[in-house]
Amino acid sequence: MTPKYIYVMGSESGVGKSTVCLGILAQLLASGFTADQLAYIKPVTQCLEKQPVALFCEQQHIAYQDWNSLVFSKGFTKNFIDGFTQTSDVLLADVVKAIITLGNEKAVVIIDGIGDPSVGSVVGVSNVAISRELACSVIFVGKSGIGRALDNSVLCVSFMQCQGLEDIGIIYNKIPPDLIFEIKNYVTKRLPELLPSVTLLGFMCNNPG
Repeated sequence: MTPKYIYVMGSESGVGKSTVCLGILAQLLASGFTADQLAYIKPVTQCLEKQPVALFCEQQHIAYQDWNSLVFSKGFTKNFIDGFTQTSDVLLADVVKAIITLGNEKAVVIIDGIGDPSVGSVVGVSNVAISRELACSVIFVGKSGIGRALDNSVLCVSFMQCQGLEDIGIIYNKIPPDLIFEIKNYVTKRLPELLPSVTLLGFMCNNPG
């Protein structure tokens, strides 16, 4: 069985990619998928601390790897450029192998990205490069706002599309509750004109607490 790969990318670090991953997993369980049909992986990371989505996977008995294949530790980029690490092809192959191995006999694999879509390009292992290898569907988590959110969406999605990604949906996250209706109104009007082939999936508010 070939799983459905869903790659969650974002406009920047801290935009809420992992929260979206957790929400997708919870919704899949609520929709009838069993825990043993699902998997979660963050194949490239800078943070080795356990995140809430990993704790959720443990509680629900969902297979996961919150860090494994490639860690961008301090100095990694310099070492790569100086030739002290594996080549781009080897690094990318290792990441893809880890995802495929975890996803063996699963129905859906959620892949949690790092930073923006281009992060990792310097070593040949960007979010987009990984997604392209696995023919992933992409959920892009955009920042709050109207102008800055749309401008950033055009920048990031255009990069993804020029690299060959086509199945892209957008969720706008961390929106102040008192601005949700205004932002939703204007973004819904303008986004289809700017990115007509992208699916607008929804809007998420900040936690009011």
